Amino acid sequence: MIIYSGKKITVRKDEIVLDDGRKTMREVIEHPGSAAIIPFITKDEIILIQQYRHAVKELIYEIPAGTLDEGETFITCAGRELEEEIGYKAEILDPLIILYPSPGILSETMHIFKATNLAKTQTNYQADESIKGVVQMKLNEAFEMVKKGLIRDAKTVCSILMCIK
Repeated sequence: MIIYSGKKITVRKDEIVLDDGRKTMREVIEHPGSAAIIPFITKDEIILIQQYRHAVKELIYEIPAGTLDEGETFITCAGRELEEEIGYKAEILDPLIILYPSPGILSETMHIFKATNLAKTQTNYQADESIKGVVQMKLNEAFEMVKKGLIRDAKTVCSILMCIK
């Protein structure tokens, strides 16, 4: 049963049967999928954004990311979001990992890419975004921030860990 249908998500309530025959309810957020990008400005320096996230009521560090537009591929979405959020185009977008951000409640599949050979363009923030800054830092510095709990966004933590040698 659909509970809510919005611009990007639908929330539904499903009755399921567990392995032992018991019936229970699950609330599921249907999401079209997303792409995220860890941009390397040099061999060992990355670019993060600082963005206010209402759900956690914090200004957080994160990698550029966004939801797929209808008919868009994951790699096209990654290129678009990279330019919109930090003002760079990538000559190379290498797939890093495909993950489920929160499979207990969310159908979203997220494709994370590593962007290299960046060329400066111009940002094009969307009206509903609250990006407060773009920060360049060493990958090792970002890793230390993860260990100290200063970077807590799951896609960002995962992408940093995927790139640490």
